[in-house]
Amino acid sequence: MKKIPRIGVFIIALICAIFATAEENVQFEEGKDYFSYQTPLSQRTRADHKIRIQFFFDYDCRTCSGAQDILTLYQQLNPNHVALEEYPVATDDNIFSARIFYTLKTLNATELSAALLFETAEKSRYTELAGLSKIRFWAQGKGIDGKRFMRAAYSPKVRQDITEAIALTEEYGVFTYPYVIIGGKYVLTASTLYNDDYAIAVLDFLINEIIKEQP
Repeated sequence: MKKIPRIGVFIIALICAIFATAEENVQFEEGKDYFSYQTPLSQRTRADHKIRIQFFFDYDCRTCSGAQDILTLYQQLNPNHVALEEYPVATDDNIFSARIFYTLKTLNATELSAALLFETAEKSRYTELAGLSKIRFWAQGKGIDGKRFMRAAYSPKVRQDITEAIALTEEYGVFTYPYVIIGGKYVLTASTLYNDDYAIAVLDFLINEIIKEQP
């Protein structure tokens, strides 16, 4: 077996060190790749101590389904460190998405929320389904009883959930969708959540920053 000259070994080691250093020094820019709250949100620590990734969405959104896929994948890749939580954007003037989401949640059919988010990524499809009665017929086609759907939609529980969604949207300053809060400190929007590799790299960077700051 032919030996590599000592100078050759040195060069190979130097190249490896350069690449390793470059990988460690990957930095993302605040205001471009992500945003930060001036004052981190005051949030109760989860019982499992995982870092919250809070995904705010609306069914009238062209990019929310793709963002949801990225965040779901990231949670699957990091099950011991992060927990994905989903919230509909809601305001006093627009509670449609909140009513639908919490109705499906009450009926233990949250998987239909992801299906609806995927369908309504097309604006024309959202227009077709924009209305509670239309969503009821859509849900019936997915195996949900129409009468149960309507009872849940106007139940006290869903009304309370909608009220809390409005308050949360305002408290957290959610001004667009998708809007993703990481650890109560960092924010990602559609400008980052359009590409799997890029978004996951930024998420890794921010999660590592939060872990480093933990006592």
